[in-house]
Amino acid sequence: MPAHTRLLVFDLDYLVFDCSPVKIQALRQSLIAFAESIPQSVRLPDAIDAEEGYRDHGFRWTQFLEIGLDEERLSELQRVYSIQEERLLDSGAGRVFPGLTELLEQCRRHGLQLAIGADASRDYLMAVSDRHRLHDLFSLALCTEEFGVGSTDEMLAEIIHHHEVNPSETVVLATRAAMFQAAHRLDVVTIGCGWGIHRHDGLAEADFRSLTLSALEPALEEADDLSSRYLA
Repeated sequence: MPAHTRLLVFDLDYLVFDCSPVKIQALRQSLIAFAESIPQSVRLPDAIDAEEGYRDHGFRWTQFLEIGLDEERLSELQRVYSIQEERLLDSGAGRVFPGLTELLEQCRRHGLQLAIGADASRDYLMAVSDRHRLHDLFSLALCTEEFGVGSTDEMLAEIIHHHEVNPSETVVLATRAAMFQAAHRLDVVTIGCGWGIHRHDGLAEADFRSLTLSALEPALEEADDLSSRYLA
């Protein structure tokens, strides 16, 4: 386990929470109401499209779907999607990735503080956290919706400030390029995590990669070494 690092910040979707079945089912249920407005020649999004949409655009990804709907209809789709997503979360859809809870508990036993910095709405974050008891694992959970312009940067800065650590004592774990970029602007080392995603090319902007949970501990040690040598 790392010797210098004191805080690990995790994004939520596709990393802590296996949200893929929630996203694609909510989208399919939502699109039913828009079937007559979508051209028959349009290929409807699948699970990989949902994943890529989230990683490119964040939690408002449905507003960027290219399915033949105008801006007003896409905004309505976002509203309907949020309702369907909430219903699925309430019913228990989705899960914390197998093996992650045990790994996080091991990190805590070694004195590491754990936080969630989610690209999500507050309602979504709280629904997932309450249903899957994430508050038992993480000392703090914030989301980008709570902040304004520069939301990811401000969210990460607030998490670091709350835990009274230095950026050099922090590691951000994520799947999204925007999260890596925000962390780097704060001089925080990053790990791109691939166990919940299909395509790994988007992890190139991270300092280190962990494509499986079993590879995370070595990646944390590499990140710790980089921080202690160059950023401390």
